[in-house]
Amino acid sequence: MELLTIVHARKIEYIPIIYAFIGKVKRHILFFDHAKQERAIAEELKVSIEKLYAKYNLQTEIKMIKIDEDSKKDMQQIAQVFEGKSQDIYLNGAGADTAIFTVLSSIILRNHGKVLAYDNEDNSYNIITQNGFTNEKIKKSMNLEDFMILMGEEILDEMNKGEILAQRDALNLLFLDVKRMFDIRFLLKQRKTKEIKKRYPQILESLKTLGIVNDEYIIRGQEGFVKFGYLFEAFIYLQLDGFDFDDTKVGVKIRFDKEQVARRNIEVTNEFDILIIKENKIGFIECKIGDSHDPLGTVYKSDSIMEYFGESASSLIVNIERKKYSKNKKSKMNFGASVLFRAETKKVSVYNTFNFSRNSFRNKVKEAFGVDIKPEFLEAENRKSLNELANKWKR
Repeated sequence: MELLTIVHARKIEYIPIIYAFIGKVKRHILFFDHAKQERAIAEELKVSIEKLYAKYNLQTEIKMIKIDEDSKKDMQQIAQVFEGKSQDIYLNGAGADTAIFTVLSSIILRNHGKVLAYDNEDNSYNIITQNGFTNEKIKKSMNLEDFMILMGEEILDEMNKGEILAQRDALNLLFLDVKRMFDIRFLLKQRKTKEIKKRYPQILESLKTLGIVNDEYIIRGQEGFVKFGYLFEAFIYLQLDGFDFDDTKVGVKIRFDKEQVARRNIEVTNEFDILIIKENKIGFIECKIGDSHDPLGTVYKSDSIMEYFGESASSLIVNIERKKYSKNKKSKMNFGASVLFRAETKKVSVYNTFNFSRNSFRNKVKEAFGVDIKPEFLEAENRKSLNELANKWKR
């Protein structure tokens, strides 16, 4: 087949179609506006497609065609190129300028080709012909690496998920009891090792396993204290177990393309605590242990990244903090009413708590990303709980 893509700045609107037909396209034509900025985006997309095809050891011919929507001559030349072509031509014009899309659609349909209309919400597309249209659900959705390749980004680093899984018991023991975690954190900062041994002997080995303390149970300097933040990301990743995401990454560092950085309020290199993707919709989770951080800044960062990734992008901020005494007038949660209102207006979800609850967290994840836990996972979890209860009664 021959795929024609109308290139514009909002790549997320047309790259799902490019990915859905990977391996089937013999020739790919990229139409771009004559403006300098549009050409830069088209050249970047060409490199991205070549990189993706090289990854899967596939071949395709890529051609770039500059087009001026106000030029009658340009339109006539394009019409001549596709005159009498076969039915194996598909136009991918999702989100394109109306004038260019209308003209190219009429040319393709007149020559018995097909026009593809992508529905981002349903992750499906209509195939429009002279005789009507049919709807197709996309069966091949992107994983995070391929998504970033087509967006023109590069994954520089990420946490090892195998290591996280190996530390599951230690992470759960440390973070499921939030009050205890903050107490231990405070005592470590004060270097009161003896008091930790006395009050929380059952958690000492976990602290050593997680690399927070050394063999003598002394905190590993500032590095050991800071490590709580990275470990909390790993803990939250474990709580996503069972959710029906297509792909998940933890502690991800991504280099954005310079063209996008120049036009948007985002950094060249961005770090994401957790990245998820489901049916070509990107989502990310910011994990905060409620010390001295900027909650409003966190909301605005999430909003700017969501804007870049398109209307279907979702964001969740997870914030846990030490419960303070109510008699202290300055004692307020980092995410107070005004910040939560601002987050709501930006469509940024916030899970803000003094005590972590697995069920409450799961409900917030469902709300934020519209993804459920796999039924088979819930069944296995319920069976495990029943077996543990039965064993307890036997004892």
